[in-house]
Amino acid sequence: MDLLFGTLSLDKHQQNSRRTLPKEDSKLQRSPFDYFKISSTAILDTLNTRSLCPQCTRSMKYFCYWCYQVVGCQRSDVPYLKLPIKIDVVKHFKELEGKSTVAHAKIIAPDNVSIYSNLEIPKYENPDRLLLLFPGPDSKTLDEIPRDSFDKLLVIDGTWQQASSLTKFTEELKNIRKVTIKPQKTLFWRYQNKSENHLATIEALYYFLKEYYEAYESNSNLSDNVVDNSYDGRYDDLLWYYKYFYEFIQATYRNDKGKKHFTSRHRQGYIQYDG
Repeated sequence: MDLLFGTLSLDKHQQNSRRTLPKEDSKLQRSPFDYFKISSTAILDTLNTRSLCPQCTRSMKYFCYWCYQVVGCQRSDVPYLKLPIKIDVVKHFKELEGKSTVAHAKIIAPDNVSIYSNLEIPKYENPDRLLLLFPGPDSKTLDEIPRDSFDKLLVIDGTWQQASSLTKFTEELKNIRKVTIKPQKTLFWRYQNKSENHLATIEALYYFLKEYYEAYESNSNLSDNVVDNSYDGRYDDLLWYYKYFYEFIQATYRNDKGKKHFTSRHRQGYIQYDG
């Protein structure tokens, strides 16, 4: 599936009501997430069966992507983040709930993230106080935007074609100021025929928050009149579920090497068989 910033569909191994954990020696010796400050995901390894969502009673694993409730463990087992800005996610109505990484953000930062279908976008009283996270020639980076000029971030969740259409033809979105982030390489496990700089939505949100820190929050870290703008990892837990699914899929295919292939359509070398 093409990505704007991306969508998630759990691997078929994760969709089964019961799965076998990858062997310990199949796990990555080196993970791209080793340098992130992400809380332990060990609790997720214990969730071998589906459980009922406490709100809608659907049978789910890990979380309910309709109700955004933690499933199979306690809410206290999952990281909680307080974000520095309110975020509204606009999901294309054709985007399947079970494919969206924005559910991760809603669960981990429930007080700061709201999710709407594009058919129910709120009527914003002050659209000039909004930013829309979307790449393009008219997009600016945060270091070009005064912090006191905006109150909320909007993010579109859908394919590249869906997102482009929404920004061009949706009245509530087409005139909102656009913000972009520096190019980053995606770690997304679903095939997409765009470049490797097209991120999953949760990745795009994470890198936005990291750049937010560098643009607006780090200037308070003064020592001997020297500004320290190095990022301190405070938003890394936004990738908690994302890290787990990435490493689980890597370990699953390493464990089954020679028996099944990840996908011939994905970029070569995605599964790190030797790492």
